[in-house]
Amino acid sequence: MICNIIRYRAIILLLGVLFGHNISYCQKYDDHVYRLIISSSMFQNTKPEDVEASTKILAAELNKNGNIKAKFEISVCENEKELLDSLKTQFDILYISPIEYLKLKKKFSIQPTLLSEIDNSYGDIYYLITNKKGNKKTLRDIKDGIIYVLSNSEGQAPSLWLDKILKDNNLPSQNKYFKQVNFDYKTTNVVLPVFFNKADAAIVTESAFNLICELNPKIKNEAIIVLKSKPFPNALFCSDGRSKDEERKNFLLKYLQELHKNNYGKQVLTLYMVDRLIPFKQEYLDNILELYK
Repeated sequence: MICNIIRYRAIILLLGVLFGHNISYCQKYDDHVYRLIISSSMFQNTKPEDVEASTKILAAELNKNGNIKAKFEISVCENEKELLDSLKTQFDILYISPIEYLKLKKKFSIQPTLLSEIDNSYGDIYYLITNKKGNKKTLRDIKDGIIYVLSNSEGQAPSLWLDKILKDNNLPSQNKYFKQVNFDYKTTNVVLPVFFNKADAAIVTESAFNLICELNPKIKNEAIIVLKSKPFPNALFCSDGRSKDEERKNFLLKYLQELHKNNYGKQVLTLYMVDRLIPFKQEYLDNILELYK
């Protein structure tokens, strides 16, 4: 198989919800294979022991309900090529970033159906922060400095936003403007260097910043929020436009939207670091599209 199978905890738990709480549907389609395709960009910090524990949780959930014969396949794609190859075969759920969606929709019939909601917002709000001790209050103050970005790679929303705000202020692109740009998916690795004189600035989500401030109130007192972004959706659940099985699609949509209503579903959403999943609207992509202007 092109992609790695059953690697990430949240997706494994998600299947426990989907295939453990509606036996009749799964029995009806027990000859079908449910395909979930996930971009590895959506999950980075997962330990092998978490995968093992999650597999046991899934097995226990399925055994508890019994008589479930539905087969499922989880493909985690490491790069764009693997995504392109996987999408050649019909799927049930595609879990990707909005940036990836904008690229892939040109080649495949992909239909966004749901996205994550955090703190009553449809997307992540990003902060550009500095340390009061450095007295750096504007973009121009951090020229030739070191900046950390909460992202697993360049080309995602926070990186695009950084280039956008530089361009809007008639400044060079990030790789020319800063001495060093570092990407990391751990909040502590992004924020703490700013307050230990290891970096001049950081870009971090509002939710991640608020959480680290709760754990260390000193950071809140010492931080300057230089700029604040508009909300950018961080994840999309998409269905396959080639599929004509509306009952199958509706089943998946219904249960994904109701995850927040039960304890098991809340556990899944906690791993996603979101509050609930809400129906997709085209306007939710407007802020992302502005980053390309």
